[in-house]
Amino acid sequence: MLGLGLGMIVAAACRPKQRSNPPLCAFKAASEEELASQSLTPEQWLPIVSPSIDRAALARNGPLRDACGRVLEAPAEPWPACPGTYPPTVPRAGDRIEATDLIMSQVGEGRMLLWAATEELATGEAMGPAALVFWTDTGLEIHAAGMLRGLRNEARIRLHQTSGKPVVILESQECNANDECTPIAKFFPIVKRRFMDFPVKSAEGECNGSATFALSRKAEQPREGKLTRKFELQRSVELAEDGIYMVDLITGDEYNPKDPAGVVRPFRRVTARRKLELADDYFIVRDKDLWEHVLRDFGLVNPEGKEGARLDADAVEFGEEETEGDDEGDEGGDKPKGKKKTRK
Repeated sequence: MLGLGLGMIVAAACRPKQRSNPPLCAFKAASEEELASQSLTPEQWLPIVSPSIDRAALARNGPLRDACGRVLEAPAEPWPACPGTYPPTVPRAGDRIEATDLIMSQVGEGRMLLWAATEELATGEAMGPAALVFWTDTGLEIHAAGMLRGLRNEARIRLHQTSGKPVVILESQECNANDECTPIAKFFPIVKRRFMDFPVKSAEGECNGSATFALSRKAEQPREGKLTRKFELQRSVELAEDGIYMVDLITGDEYNPKDPAGVVRPFRRVTARRKLELADDYFIVRDKDLWEHVLRDFGLVNPEGKEGARLDADAVEFGEEETEGDDEGDEGGDKPKGKKKTRK
């Protein structure tokens, strides 16, 4: 009923010396049934991943600890690569622990990735201990531990490598007060078997905040006396053999707002595939965000005021542009159709 015996931590001296990847700590199973099924309930997993949780009451009991009992303290400067930019950590009052706070995923045979997202924050995020757990012939081994912070709504977690390091991919939903939600992906590297929260930088070294990326975006731009333009971004996370990529597809359409039943005319389709790389204490995305380029060059967000300007060299360099029709359609007007495609 109570799951694995948390007090039965295997001492380092008892581990086989020949092992190249000894666990941070290990627990013996409470029953043969647990070993046979390699399955525990969320109520059983929670106090294993977060030992400061009282098992019987599912209540907090002392400071947050990782699965091996180490107190999890926030560093004085969480992001040394981008000092002073880490978002504030303000707990949300009255937050109760529930079984649904546990986010778990099988990441291999007998291997579990778990996040006890028990601490709600004023930002709408949640934080709490995480663990990479291996089932063994006698119980569980903890092979990575630490803290994750991110959005918990409809969350799922995966594990993949980039730049030779394992990285946790957290995909969840960011919702506003009207329950309008945007899918979000956030990335956490595992460094020296500790879960880390790194910022992301551009190739030029500019700090761009958390390694969090919207997986969809929309924008609509009315133009006086002309067709309204609407843009849509669809982004996916590709787990390739050589690392993690973000694959972007941006489409631009035009329509006549005075004729809702009229034809929607596609006029732009742009794609990009950008690799997420890992440096010492930050991520790097070397290519620029195509979304801002498209809005600037084809929409109204144009610093030079040149509506309908073409993609500049930077944007075309790492993406693909398809152009349909003329840039400057007006309401209900017939325009010559053409297509131009540019590859790097």
